[in-house]
Amino acid sequence: MSLRKQLWIAVAVLLMLALMVSIVVSTLSARDYLVQQLHIKNIDNAASLALSLSQLPKDDTTVELQVASQFDTGHYRRIRLVNPDGGVMIERENPAPPQGVPGWFVDLLPLEVRPGVSHISDGWAPFGTLYVESQTSYAYETLWSGTLRLTAIFVLGLFLIGLLGSALLGRLIRPLNGVVEQARALGERRFVTTPEPRTLEFRAVVRAMNRLTEHVRMMLREESSRLEQLQAQLQHDHVTGLLAREPFLAQLQATLDSRHTGSSGGMIVLRIARMQELNQTLGHAGLDALLHRIAEVLRRATEEVDYSAAGRLNGSDLVLFAHGISEPRAYAESLLNAVRTELGPDAPEDLVLYAATTTYHPDDTPGQILARVDQALARAELEPGDTVTEEPHAAAQHGTQAEWRRAITAALDEHGVQLARFPVLDIDNELMHHEAPMRLVLDGEPRPAGYFMPWAVRLNLILQLDEAVLDAALSALQQSRERLAINLSVTSLTDTGFRQALEQRLLETPDTAGRLWLEFPARGALAHPAELRDLCRIARTSGCVVGLEHAGPEAFRAHDLSEFGLHYVKLQSSLASAAEGSSEGQALVRGLCTLAHSIGILVIAEGCDTPETLRLMPDLGLDGMTGRAVQHPVG
Repeated sequence: MSLRKQLWIAVAVLLMLALMVSIVVSTLSARDYLVQQLHIKNIDNAASLALSLSQLPKDDTTVELQVASQFDTGHYRRIRLVNPDGGVMIERENPAPPQGVPGWFVDLLPLEVRPGVSHISDGWAPFGTLYVESQTSYAYETLWSGTLRLTAIFVLGLFLIGLLGSALLGRLIRPLNGVVEQARALGERRFVTTPEPRTLEFRAVVRAMNRLTEHVRMMLREESSRLEQLQAQLQHDHVTGLLAREPFLAQLQATLDSRHTGSSGGMIVLRIARMQELNQTLGHAGLDALLHRIAEVLRRATEEVDYSAAGRLNGSDLVLFAHGISEPRAYAESLLNAVRTELGPDAPEDLVLYAATTTYHPDDTPGQILARVDQALARAELEPGDTVTEEPHAAAQHGTQAEWRRAITAALDEHGVQLARFPVLDIDNELMHHEAPMRLVLDGEPRPAGYFMPWAVRLNLILQLDEAVLDAALSALQQSRERLAINLSVTSLTDTGFRQALEQRLLETPDTAGRLWLEFPARGALAHPAELRDLCRIARTSGCVVGLEHAGPEAFRAHDLSEFGLHYVKLQSSLASAAEGSSEGQALVRGLCTLAHSIGILVIAEGCDTPETLRLMPDLGLDGMTGRAVQHPVG
């Protein structure tokens, strides 16, 4: 039972006791007052009647008529005349019970009224003794009605006091409710603070909770910052801050191998011509500053696109790949313009930039992509100034937007969305869930998302696709007891209507919702914290599981993951490659696991493509693994 209910019951019991005591005291006081007044009335009536009888003739008829007249005109229970010898001469009695008064009330509160006594004389001789008792039924009726009225007044007062007390009680324990919500948030892996109340006792509790929350939050931020610095030392070029060649190619390979995106996109290489001459003109420090400013433009470009990365291939070549670029030449031109805008008048006069680009598809290898870019760069170097060249890939089946729209909508109408199955295992080789990336039948065969997703985004069909994926997943879960993880886009995350429809559907099928895992790209989802927080709220109420995929150390540093209530994160594939290749990479992964576990988040490694990686991952603190080498069951 809650504290609020207990306090309310305690207040109600005290008020009921006060009511009962008040009614008892008031009723007893009223009874004593009535008894006193009836006794005085008895004395007065007995004296008045005795005086009248003393002045009348003392024959039996006259005396009896006078007594009967007095009895009939007043409210008496009994009038009795007794002679000096004790014999009853005349007696009139009306034993009528009170009307509308329960018997238990009469028995509980008897009115013991002494009769009025007066002596009657005949001249100088005593004639008799008169006893007069007033009728008590009216007193009982008055006492009963007064008790009922008093009870009603007290009950009404109790109700009003209860309402007022509830309001005051709610105000008093509101800080305690805040502490309860804060404790519940801690249990849900969200670290929030609450304002300190005025009540001294509550203030001490809230202050202690806030200190604990801030301590944990600062500890997580410091650890995340340290891990990101470790990643920068391990994988990044110290001049530009971009990925070094090997980590960049590993991330490109992981993107090409992605089961979810299909890995279609564009690569742009930006070459700075005549580096040696620039080094002599600007000096070593000036050239480093120039490279850093150009690299910053590429880094900002990757923040705008999911499944992208920027790196430094060698001294003069900076490279960027991005998923979903269907017109890489236009993208490369905009990138080159952005670099010139960033440098502005500070650009050296003899600075020449070559941009070469090509598209890539899932069947490409990093070597093939780089070979095509090298060919484009060779042609660009023949031009005198800034140049953008493109080495085309094989043409896609559908050329225009209208053709792509017809193809995607026809595939949805005819075949719907298909879901693949790839196991995700825990460290005991038990199945956690199946990854279920989207497939769409185009050109007669199931195509991964990367094949058509860039056009779906451009044609504003992404919500329609995500709704179809959700329908397919819920239908599959209703027919089996498996657990499925589906990938949804950031567009759906930020769409209020989609979230409302999702919540309604999950609440209608709680058993199915409990086996549904929802994944969003870490970079895109964390750019919309309010929407992600709302989706995690939906997960808590419906029972589904929400996580982030392709997460790196920057996700832990730049965002307070503890405030969302996420269930898990999947670390990007390049981290698994780094852990397999060096002890520094292992320290990085182990630190990220420790950081995530401290806020109650599971960690799953992506890109476990070799048996060596599978053997290594459990020792680093990971909770699950997925990749080409993961099979169910693992031997």
